[in-house]
Amino acid sequence: MNKANLYWSFQIPCWIIVSILSIQYDEFQTLNQSTQAIYGFFYFALGTVSSHIYKIIIEKFNPDEITNLQFVMFILSGGIAIGSIYTLLDYQLFNQLSFFPHSFLITFLMNVWKVLPWFLFFHLYRFLSFYQDRRQRQITVENMLKISKLENLKNQLNPHFLFNALNGIKALTIIDSVQARESIIQLSDLLRLSLNLGELQKAMLSEELRLARNYLSLEKLRFDARLNFDFEIQDNIENVLIMPMTLNTLLENAVKHGIGQLKSGGKIIVSAYIEKNNIILSVENTGVYDPKPPSDEGGIGLENLRKRLDLEYGKNASFKIFNTKNDTVMARIKMPY
Repeated sequence: MNKANLYWSFQIPCWIIVSILSIQYDEFQTLNQSTQAIYGFFYFALGTVSSHIYKIIIEKFNPDEITNLQFVMFILSGGIAIGSIYTLLDYQLFNQLSFFPHSFLITFLMNVWKVLPWFLFFHLYRFLSFYQDRRQRQITVENMLKISKLENLKNQLNPHFLFNALNGIKALTIIDSVQARESIIQLSDLLRLSLNLGELQKAMLSEELRLARNYLSLEKLRFDARLNFDFEIQDNIENVLIMPMTLNTLLENAVKHGIGQLKSGGKIIVSAYIEKNNIILSVENTGVYDPKPPSDEGGIGLENLRKRLDLEYGKNASFKIFNTKNDTVMARIKMPY
């Protein structure tokens, strides 16, 4: 049963019960059945509509940001609001039955007490539903991170990548043994970081940048002068926590669909900076972006990255890829930190 059906399966019976209780007073028993039915319908309609409006208003508040005092105040304010509506209806009926106004306060308190259970159960259900949804999102994110890790390892360990990396290192052992040792360390570090970052919910930007530098350094062994890269990182943001395996996804896309498609090669610029309460990560590469490429083989891909961002941050994060005025392609991620 989805949430909407569950909500109405609770809403309708609840207000039917409240309506029946509202016409059980001795004063109402003197009315004929048709009049009782009419007032019962009014109680039901007013309770259902008023509580649904209350639900729409209250859903604008994030349960994580509601204090215990606010929780109690929300329940009381809802009970007082609908209790007042019921009291006005009762008072109109009491007047018709020649009752005196001094009963107004007693009637008001009885009506508030009568509707308070609905607000209590509604908020308990809302909190439980909210945390259940959040837990489900966390499980989904964890599963996607596992997929990300496996796919990233597949990309780094595929024969083509390893052949080019090892072939480049082999050539270096003849002409530059120091650089060859450095490249071996970079390859080992790249694979270790891929494993470690794939296990994390959050990763420090410094680790993501380290992975990115190792990846680009090893790819440069293959492309040589066809690949140049630069990092433009704002000062003092290396400890910012971000969603792992983000920069690496953008870089793989830039190398495969950008630099790798150009005979003359090109340049990749990796940028990171803070803007208000968000961190902006971007990868800019020489080339032209085709939003509908002929094929997109393997890898977690940009679509998987979009899904991960949506699951982790919802509307608070964004991912865009577009052609710039400088004849380059820009992939940009904005996410809270």
